[in-house]
Parts: sequence; structure tokens; C-alpha cells
Amino acid sequence: MVSTLLVAFAATSIFTVYTLAAGLRKNILKARKTGIKYIVLRSVMLPDWSYNTGQEYFQRLGAETFITVSPLQMLLFTEHAEVIHRLTQRRELFPKDISLYGVLSLFGQNVLTTEGPLWRMHRKVTSASFNEKNAAFTFSEAIKQTEGLMAKLFEGSGEQSGTTGTITTLEHETIRWALNIIGYVGFGLKLLWPGQTLSRDVDPALAKYSSLEPPPGHTMTFADSVEETLARIVAIMLLPDPILKFLPAEFARKAYKAKVNYLQYMDEFMHDKAKEAREGNSTRQGMDIMGQLVQSTYGPKASEDGSKGLSDAEIVGNAFIMIVAGHETTANTLHFALLELANNPAAQRRLQQDIDTLFGDQDPHEWDYEKNINAMLGSHIGACLNETLRLMPPVNVIPKVVTHDSEQTITIDGQTHVLPPGLTCNILSVSVQRNPRWWPTKPSERTGAPTDLDDFMPERWYRSATLGKHDEEDSAEDYGGFKGSDTSASLYRPVRGSYVPFSDGPRSCLGRRIAVVEVACVLAVIFQKYSIELAVEEWASDEEVERMEPAARRAVYAKAQEKSRQIIKGATSLLTLKLHGGNHVPVRFEKLLKNDLELLIDDYVTENATRLQSNPKLRDFFKSRARAEGSPIKKERYTSLEPRPLSKRRQSTKLADEVVVEPSNSPSSAASTSADAEEDTEKEDTPVEEEADESSQNVSAQVATATNALIRTPGRALAAASRHLSLPATPADVAQAVEHGTVALRERVGTLYQESGITEAAHGTREWLSTVHSVLSTIALFEAYKLRQELLPDRYAFTFPAISFLGNKEYPVKLPDMFALVTSSFWIPALTWLLTSTILPAVFGYFFNLSLAAQQRPSGRRKSGGSGRTLYNVDPLTFSIVKALATYVVYAQGVTLGGWIDPVAVARINGALYSGWKGVLVGTGVAGVMGVYDAVLRK
Repeated sequence: MVSTLLVAFAATSIFTVYTLAAGLRKNILKARKTGIKYIVLRSVMLPDWSYNTGQEYFQRLGAETFITVSPLQMLLFTEHAEVIHRLTQRRELFPKDISLYGVLSLFGQNVLTTEGPLWRMHRKVTSASFNEKNAAFTFSEAIKQTEGLMAKLFEGSGEQSGTTGTITTLEHETIRWALNIIGYVGFGLKLLWPGQTLSRDVDPALAKYSSLEPPPGHTMTFADSVEETLARIVAIMLLPDPILKFLPAEFARKAYKAKVNYLQYMDEFMHDKAKEAREGNSTRQGMDIMGQLVQSTYGPKASEDGSKGLSDAEIVGNAFIMIVAGHETTANTLHFALLELANNPAAQRRLQQDIDTLFGDQDPHEWDYEKNINAMLGSHIGACLNETLRLMPPVNVIPKVVTHDSEQTITIDGQTHVLPPGLTCNILSVSVQRNPRWWPTKPSERTGAPTDLDDFMPERWYRSATLGKHDEEDSAEDYGGFKGSDTSASLYRPVRGSYVPFSDGPRSCLGRRIAVVEVACVLAVIFQKYSIELAVEEWASDEEVERMEPAARRAVYAKAQEKSRQIIKGATSLLTLKLHGGNHVPVRFEKLLKNDLELLIDDYVTENATRLQSNPKLRDFFKSRARAEGSPIKKERYTSLEPRPLSKRRQSTKLADEVVVEPSNSPSSAASTSADAEEDTEKEDTPVEEEADESSQNVSAQVATATNALIRTPGRALAAASRHLSLPATPADVAQAVEHGTVALRERVGTLYQESGITEAAHGTREWLSTVHSVLSTIALFEAYKLRQELLPDRYAFTFPAISFLGNKEYPVKLPDMFALVTSSFWIPALTWLLTSTILPAVFGYFFNLSLAAQQRPSGRRKSGGSGRTLYNVDPLTFSIVKALATYVVYAQGVTLGGWIDPVAVARINGALYSGWKGVLVGTGVAGVMGVYDAVLRK
């Protein structure tokens, strides 16, 4: 058995090395032919690498577009604005790589997961709801929902004290806020905040969707089912319903429960809308997305036209994607905007000043969409929104693909390059939006970096600079949706292709106008009356903050800022970019503006503070006022803007470096030096005395640690265990003893070899490899290996460090990207290959078993050959014939079996397997000939 495994491992290793080398050479030649810079087997293929590393790889290569090459695939990455504009406008030549969006077709095909004529139909049906009328409707609903959000945050004692206390669930609250808006605006569902009740005029048919308690026939509310479904989307997609239902795990139980409830709600809602469509009495306000979807199939015009509308699954699929896109992306954008405003008090004060100028004390319910929206988007409200989308776009990578049937050309800085068919082209939105070539910039005041493009600076949107062409003529064809610019005409206009938070061109986000209106509205409503700041309980209590001097308070707040920025930097993408894994930034909201009566009472209490401080009813007021005076961002109404004072930075003297604990060129030493340098660079607002004390303490600790380490480090002790033997006195006795020992050793080695079973294992391995099935298995393993590199590509995992005394170099270690197992881009091609290469041939080989017929005796009894079993349970000759036929029909002729076979999956399999379908036919031919030869020998 051991030898069998060794032989198999050796053969597989040799074959793997050969396959990798051949595939790598082939793709390198393709990459060279394009004329674009390329790199081989680098770490840029990690998820969210563009968000985490910024401009690092582009600066190393000196290029804004490059290709990564591995043995089985090539990927193009670009942060070049003109290239991005070409890729997004030429939809027919560079379609969306829909194979990467399989997770979003879980409940049915939709506008995001389709291409070609099918996408046109989905786009036509869904785009009808996205217009300025519904944007105005969204504006008023966003005001109502924002007031509900703030009421929930201030519930309890917050209304009296003027502060919410520490909030650690801000992300959850913004998601509920956005869900309530899309629920009402998009579907007519009035979703409630805790404590709210439905009005009497609500349609009874829709009341069950708004209930805060599960209605009859459901075990969850509609809002909870949507939230849980999105939170458990990976488990729902990966595991079938029976496993989710019976798996004894909490996550599986919740995922199954959420999915069942959500699908039940959507099915009921769809049938209600279909009934309305048939009767022609739909009078819903707002976008009525579900109503528009069912009209294409169940409406009177659909029956008159006779055109094929959306199926029920496609209606539910589009409704799902509208809910996801309508609240997931908007909620995350609002969440990041609030965190960045808490991190940047000066930007928040400027925002509050602009809101005061625009609205003063005017009730938000009196704001008018047509009158106010352009002024809002042209003020600091729009600048803060644009800056948030620039730094943290909802989707970091927008995948396009070169058409599979022909090469395509693209021009980069005046040079034409030819891209091979099927090349995936990744638009890096987060990278191009931080590319100094396309944005006006200056050195960072916060970090000292050469550019401030990694900093939250809404003021950059007031800069005037022309770095390229802003507008180019788009495709004349109308694809529906908002057609205006993503930014206000009064703010900075980025070069076309350099600002793509909603993508661009025909496949740009349908709801981008709605999303911009929502976030602009909520920022205006919140910061008209409130402010936000980071919670600092981790470093100091409220009482300790009250006793601090202003410089000490700023130092504490600086620590909170630094941690908040690190948490934001750790955001990751699942469906969209957000904070995952329980990461959160604790914040507080506080009341900001007061009406005239409140101002008079405030002035009176302040003037009589000495007499009234002992009153227990006013204790919360004085605590809140003390916090406000010490807050870096709290302001009273109409205060002037004052720049935040910056303390001088200095580099602490590293006296600890005098204690040499390890060589300076060791990896740990380098990492420590790098970490110290980064800490010194990013440290700000720290008093000199405090810095000196901390430096002295750190030096003392390091010296003590080093001294103890040197004292306690044990010397290398060699354990000598020797036996005291009485040696013969003569050389002849010594020679005889050696001979006896040699003979004994030789006999022992021979015995161990016989007992090891190596001989039997070698014979067994040879016998097994001498069967036709071993040939079929080897061919199948070869195909599976080639396909694995395409469907489950290797990703950079870690680097094995260089060790000086060994003299080795750094070695990057790559592991299969197991995340691909949760995407349809893996399962659809894998199942297609299994069906044509294994399952279908095995079924036919089992029932049409020629070897079984040859073994039948005249009496009908089988020849046992001493084993009592059939020679081959699956006939190898039939297996090879059926596999050859299936391969030729599916991969060569393109037969889809009534739509069951995905053409994109077929193309990927053809590209992955050695010589495509022709190579498979060669393998089946070899196996077939060996099957005939084996049968002849047995005859």
C-alpha cells in the first residue's frame, strides 16, 4: 500500500510539474503578445488586494494596467481611466463576466446576472421604475425614516441627556434604515421602527409585511427574514435545503428559517401583485418594482403583445437583487460616511455650516426635492458623499471579459494592444479613484504621505483642475435608468472613467440616483440637529475626560481615530464592501441645535450654574455640557470654524536600539523597525511630556527584557549518554566483534524489509496499474487537475521567509482559493464536466456492460475467476465510447441539451483541459483501444 501511494504521488508530481510548466509557458506567450506588462504568480489575486494595498503594485510595475499570469489563467487589472471608459462603453465587445455573479442568481436570473438579449429584457422591465418622480418620493421617505432612526438611537434616557451613549450597532441600524426606505419606496411596504404602529389607512394585504411580530403562517417578520437571508447568504447558497434543515448547527437553522420565510413572503407578494395586474387596479405609490415586474407577464399589455415576459423565478430573482442593491450598498455608504465624519471633526463642522446655510431651522418635512436637491449635492453634503464613495466604493472590482469568439483591441496612452479571447478584465474602482494621475492632490497633512488620496478630504471636490476629458459621447442606444452625471456640476468633475462607484456605461447601476438622494438626505437631516463623535471608553471614562485638559482630550481622541481608521481599512467584500466578522467602531450621537426656548433655558441654567448644580434633576444636563465642552467636534449654533491645532511631531529617540537582542537583518527585527517607524509617523496630537515619559518607560522595559533574555538564555548543552563497555584487549577480538555486529545488522535489515510488505505492495500496485480502469482513472485525474487550476485557482497565502544561515530566498506559498467553492463559477463547470466525463459514461457503462456479457456461462452463471465477482462493474469500452460521444456533442458541437448546459462553462472547460475537447477524445481513444486489447487477451 505504501509503495502504491509513493508511485502514485511521484507520477502525479511529475505530471503536475509538466502541466504547470506547459500552461505557464503558454500563458506567458499570450501575455507577451498583448504588449502589456505582466507578472507571474503574485499576491495581487487575493480578495480586496486593491483596497488593502492601494497603489503599491502599480508603482512597482510603473504601469496602470497589467496582466497576472498563472499556469491556467490570465487576468487583466486596470486603474487607467481611459481604459475603464472603453471597457464600460463597449458592452458588446467587453460584456460583464456573469460567471462571477452566480451567488446573486440564487432565487432566479435577474438583471445583474444576465447578458445579451436576456439582459436587455430584464433591463427594460426593471429600469421603468427609476426616474426623477420616484427620486422625489424617495427624498421625502428618507426624511421620515431618518427621523425614525434617530428616535430609536435616542430612545430611553438619550432624549433627556442629549446623547445616545455608546453605539456599537451603527451598521445594523443603517441597514434597517435603508431596508425601510427600499421596502416602502420600491415595494410599497411600510416597515416600522420599534415602538411605531401602522396607520389605519394601510392596505390590510400589506400589513403582514410591516408587522413587528411574525404574521400567521410565518416564523419571522419580513424585515428580519431579509436581513437574515443576506447575513447567511453563503450558507444558503452552498448547502441544499435538506442539509440546512437537519444540520444540528445554529447557523444552518437560522439560514434555513430565513430562506423559507423570505421565499414565502416574496411568493405571496408576487401573487398579490399578479392579481392586481390582472384586474388592472394597481394604484401603489412610489417605484412599485414588484408591480412593474409582474406587469411584464401578468399585465393586460403582456397578453396583448404575446411577448414572453419574466418567469416567476425571474420576478423573484429581480426583486431580490433590487432589495440587495437598494439597501445593502446604500446602508454601507451611509455607515462609512458617518464613521469618516466622526474621524474628521473639521469636515463635520463644515458640513453643519453648509446645512445651516441651506436650511437653518426649517423643518425637514418642508424641504422640497426639486428646489433643494441640486443645492445639497453641490454643497459639502455632496462633497462628503462623493468622498466616501471615492474611498470606499460598494464594489471594489468590476469584472468584464473579452468576448470568447474573437480577439479585441484596446488603446492605452496611444498604443494599441490585442487582448486574447476570454481574458477577464478587472476594473479596479477603488484603485483608479486613488490614482494621482487622475485626481488633484497634495501631500497628506495627516500621515506625511506624498499624496492625500488615502485621506478623507471632502474639500478636494472644490478644487478646480482639468486632468483629461470629462465627457465623451455614450452609446446612442437607450438602456433606461438615470442618464446624468454622478457628481454635481458645481463640484470637481473627475475624468471620465476615474470615478466609477456605480460603474459606468450601459451596465451602470440602475439605482445610483436613488442612492445618492437617500444618503444626501440622511446626512442633511442628521447633521442639522445632531453631531457624531467616536466613543473613547477604551482609553478613558466620561468622568476622566471631564477632568482632562484640552490637549489630553485631543490625545485620547487621536487614539480613537487611529483605531477607527484601522478598522475601516480592514473592511472586506462579500456582496459589497463592509465591516465583517463583528468589527465595529463605537460612536455617539449628541444633540446639536436648540430652538429659542431651549436656548433661553440653557442660558439661564448656565448663568445660575453654582446654585443649580446641586439639583439632581439637572445632573444629566451638566454632565452633557461638560462632555460637549471637551468634545473635539461638539459645537453650539453659529460658531465660527476654527482649524484644529496640530501639535509638533518629533521622532522619539530609540535608546533601546543600543541593546542588541538579534541581528538587524532578521525578519522580526525588520518588522519591529517598520512597525516603530509607522507608529512614529502616524502619531499625532500627543503632548511632548507624555511622549517623553512613554519613551522612557518603553526604553526601560526593553532594556530589562533584553537583559533578562540574555541572562536566562541557556547555553547549548550537549547530552552525552554513553555506555561503559569492556573492550577486548586484542585487535583480533575487535575485528570479530565488528563482524558479528555487521552480520546481525544485515539480517535485521533483511527481516525488516520482508516484514514491511514492500514486495507485496509493489506486486499489488503493478497488478492494479495493469488494468484498463487504472488508465481511465489516470486520464480522469489528469483532466480534473487541469480543470482544478481553472475553477479553483491557487492564491497567494503566505511567504516562507529567507533564513540567513540556510542561504535560501523568500518563497511565496500558494494554496487553492477555497472561497471559489461558494460561487457558481466553480460548481456549474465542475458539474458539467462530471456529467459528461464521469456520470453519464459510468451509467451507460454499468448497464451496457460488454465485459459482463462475455463472462456469462451458458447456464447463466457468471464466471467468477476465483473471486465470485464481475470483472468490471463498469465496462471500460462502453465508458470510453459514451464519454467520447458526450464530449464531441457538448464541447465540439455546442449542444446545450435544452439549456441545461451553460455555454460559458463549456468554454471555460475547453480552455482548461489540455488541447480542449480534442485532448479528451484522444484520451478516450487510448482507453478504448486498451479496453479492446484487454478483452482480446482475456478471450
